Amino acid sequence: MTCSRRGIAGIFVSQGGAWRSAGPSLPAHLAGQRITVLRLTRTATGLAALFAAGTSPTANLVAAWSSSAGTGSHWVLSPPVRLGDAKLTAASFGRAGSAAIILNGRHAQTIAGPAGKWLPLPALPAGTATLTPGPGGSYSALSVHRAKLTAWQLGRGSATWQQTQTINVPIQFGSSG
Repeated sequence: MTCSRRGIAGIFVSQGGAWRSAGPSLPAHLAGQRITVLRLTRTATGLAALFAAGTSPTANLVAAWSSSAGTGSHWVLSPPVRLGDAKLTAASFGRAGSAAIILNGRHAQTIAGPAGKWLPLPALPAGTATLTPGPGGSYSALSVHRAKLTAWQLGRGSATWQQTQTINVPIQFGSSG
């Protein structure tokens, strides 16, 4: 969702039968930008959101967390990630609010939560479609090639993705037409 008011994150909560703005205040250098809410989810500790501020090639991604019981009255923001020519292809949040983003070219970054900073991950396996933060600083990735789905795992501090499972999915190509 893109908010028509620049610098405002379009997140709203219902209170007393009326809707009110509950999005975070953005830092001054992002406040004049068009803000797009890319993800909004509930985690074990509250709400988590991912915003895009601006448009390519000057766009920034910002993660935000609110532990104020769904009211959105207090948010903590991550440092911005400048996208440059990169394109966001997928994003996810872990149970405790960690976030992972996939950028084109097999690049990924992650942040552990509100007190963290964005860190790059080792190059993703070819064909990675989704990436999820797991327990203890681990990550799981799923890659797809035609009818083969492969699960990968990256342990905490590891520089190498380990293949954990491959599934051949029976697909009857040409059967939908």
